[in-house]
Amino acid sequence: MELLPNCYTDLCINGKWFHYDHGESSVFMLNGSSPLSFELDSLPKTEDELEMHLNVISSNLNNI
Repeated sequence: MELLPNCYTDLCINGKWFHYDHGESSVFMLNGSSPLSFELDSLPKTEDELEMHLNVISSNLNNI
């Protein structure tokens, strides 16, 4: 699905919730009252591309 401007997507990846405002270069992991911010390597154009980015971020968090 194409990511439309002025919208957002919330996805759960490996039990972690992420919030992405379409067209932005950062994504937030919802973490109680202090969300964590991550920069994307490139702007995703589809939900599948966003999910690939988030899988990498989530996997890196599991390695910490």
